[in-house]
Amino acid sequence: MYEVSGGCNCRCVFCYNAWKMTGARRVEQLERERALALLDRAIDETGCECITLSGGEPLLRDDIFEIVSFIKERGVSVSLVTNGALLTGEAIDRCLSSGVDRFQITLLSDDRDQHNRISGGDVFEKVIEAILGIKSRGGTVYTFFVGLAENIDRFVGTLELNALLGVKNVALGRFVPGGAGLTGWQQHMPAPGAIDAALAAGDEVCALYGMTLSISTPILPCLNDVTKYRRIRPGFCGVGDPERSLFAIDPLGNLKVCSHSPVVLGNLLEEPFERLLRHEFLDRFIEAVPAFCRDCPDVGVCKGGCRSSAHVCYGSPDAEDPYLHLWREQAIRPAVSRFGSRDEFETRGC
Repeated sequence: MYEVSGGCNCRCVFCYNAWKMTGARRVEQLERERALALLDRAIDETGCECITLSGGEPLLRDDIFEIVSFIKERGVSVSLVTNGALLTGEAIDRCLSSGVDRFQITLLSDDRDQHNRISGGDVFEKVIEAILGIKSRGGTVYTFFVGLAENIDRFVGTLELNALLGVKNVALGRFVPGGAGLTGWQQHMPAPGAIDAALAAGDEVCALYGMTLSISTPILPCLNDVTKYRRIRPGFCGVGDPERSLFAIDPLGNLKVCSHSPVVLGNLLEEPFERLLRHEFLDRFIEAVPAFCRDCPDVGVCKGGCRSSAHVCYGSPDAEDPYLHLWREQAIRPAVSRFGSRDEFETRGC
């Protein structure tokens, strides 16, 4: 993932960008030639097959289409993560002609006012128009719903809105504190019971409309047993897994273990990727497991949840995920793993 722009036209209450933390310095962005040099090096040194362009809001860059074209010329797939507000018909056409393979658009509620409150902008109608515009042009679009205490009860209605719009793939990201969302994060964290209700009803909606629901940020199985749903694909942290690692590069070319982490491993324009992988923090992060989770049979898959949010909230990646810390008394550890091995879990596509 390349966070290609630090600027944004929205002010989402949950925004995890590290530069949105209270007191953080405003982040600039690389000019085009340096951005292309960064991408060239990243592709050469990692062998990645897909690059996700995010931000901030990537469409605030007037050279975003040239950046997309450059990546495609290198034979790499491109996903664009956007709030959708700037995806006019002309912008969609340029995205598609330059080579965007997939669009991920944030849709936070089926209620206009609620979506706009959470996103911090009057953008709901623009988001809907963008989704319809992509679909009408034959593009591939999926939506992203951030599950917060204030909107989790609208998740099923939002899934139904997706069905009406013709969207078949939806990602649910449980709120992960960080960035702008770090202040007062407890008020935004949904309760396990609310997530269970959303998942159960969501599984039925997905079966009814032939949709697929993916969990994009870890939902701890000791609090929510995701294995019992047929249409839901759980997701857990891939850091340290050579087949699934999703590193993030910030707007200045700094490499991070993921987009939620504020820790810089080094700058990819200044040091080779292989050298950055030897950073002591990466080893520490990969091995981190909260004390509460160490004897749990699911820890090999779950990894204790989101280690970056644990680090941001409590100062260490082996602290408890804030979701677990807040609701630990409700956690139920199984006698045997719900998943088997991680490989078996991935193979059967739960």
